[in-house]
Amino acid sequence: MLDFSDAAGAIRLSLHLPSLAERVAARIEELILDGQIRPGARIIEESLSRDLGISRASLREALFALESAGLIAREGRGGRVIRTLTHEDIVELYELWTILETEGAVMACQSSSPADHARIAGIITSMDTAADRTAYHRLNLEFHRAMMAPCRNRRLVEAYDFCLKQVRWAWALAIAKAGDPAASQREHRAIAEAYVARDADRLRPLVHDHLSAGAVRAGGF
Repeated sequence: MLDFSDAAGAIRLSLHLPSLAERVAARIEELILDGQIRPGARIIEESLSRDLGISRASLREALFALESAGLIAREGRGGRVIRTLTHEDIVELYELWTILETEGAVMACQSSSPADHARIAGIITSMDTAADRTAYHRLNLEFHRAMMAPCRNRRLVEAYDFCLKQVRWAWALAIAKAGDPAASQREHRAIAEAYVARDADRLRPLVHDHLSAGAVRAGGF
């Protein structure tokens, strides 16, 4: 038997577990970001809650989270659909990505550790031997996220993560171009070298030019 103190400790731990709605939202989000649920698909709460075996209240909570994340949109009288990314959305995403990472990477490199550097180097090595473009694109985003991870400005990182999810979604739907892997890898290596050296003056234009090239491609698809 637990005494009250032990019971309180066990309860406290359980409070930090993801709720059912959070788990449902996370799973639906992954399917959307991987392009497995196409834009425009309608969400019928009654049938979806029945298919998932959960209450409509839990499903609605999950849908609210996905709506806040910009992945679903309201349509008509309370209906919801998987949001469609427009040409303007893509251009703005790349512009935002460029702004956030250009300064964020400079901030992050100042507090980065040898472990961070090793992780970045490992990702670049994996990108060299990626089996296909899908694997390369996944590692590409992982490289950029790894550079930003040591950034101490949590608000900036939160905004960055939101933006990068949307970029991942656009790539999965093949409505935005990720660039030529060979040229991209040369740029990644130059960026990583400046990052590890904590050379802000060199890093800033390298990141800016690398991502700005993506913004130009996005504007022409």
